[in-house]
Amino acid sequence: MNNSLVWPAQLALALLLFSAAAHAQDMPAQNDAPVTEAPVKSVLPEKPAPRGNFITRPFYDKQVTILAGANAGAAVLDDVASRKVIDAGGYERNPLIRPFVHNSGTLAAESVAEVWLMAFIGDRMKRSSHPILHKVWWLPQTLNIAAKLAGGSYNTVLLN
Repeated sequence: MNNSLVWPAQLALALLLFSAAAHAQDMPAQNDAPVTEAPVKSVLPEKPAPRGNFITRPFYDKQVTILAGANAGAAVLDDVASRKVIDAGGYERNPLIRPFVHNSGTLAAESVAEVWLMAFIGDRMKRSSHPILHKVWWLPQTLNIAAKLAGGSYNTVLLN
């Protein structure tokens, strides 16, 4: 038989066998006495299915996503205005952001990471069992939006 036809058939057979459901078999009781007790049901609730992963979990909440969108818009304003000021001879005063502003790609990556981090923190605070954190979950994102808008407007004033 031709070898070029054998391995696709073997692969198809292996995939067919591995895709079949494998269930445990019921074993008969050791003694033939009739069972008089009802089966005991578990008292624990079913574990809920996980929703999203580590990266996408914050964006399943509509309110967190809306604030993240506003945060991203404010970050774009600040980044564009900062790049224009730097191209005109200015400099970045924030020492944490200074390494990122000389390349638009690194500045965009830093902004995306910052928006995600604020959404992640807000989502964790919103799902917290601590009452104070649960009530002020919106604060990190709102403060970041305000800071980005203030920086963008300041840089726009510098350009004029």
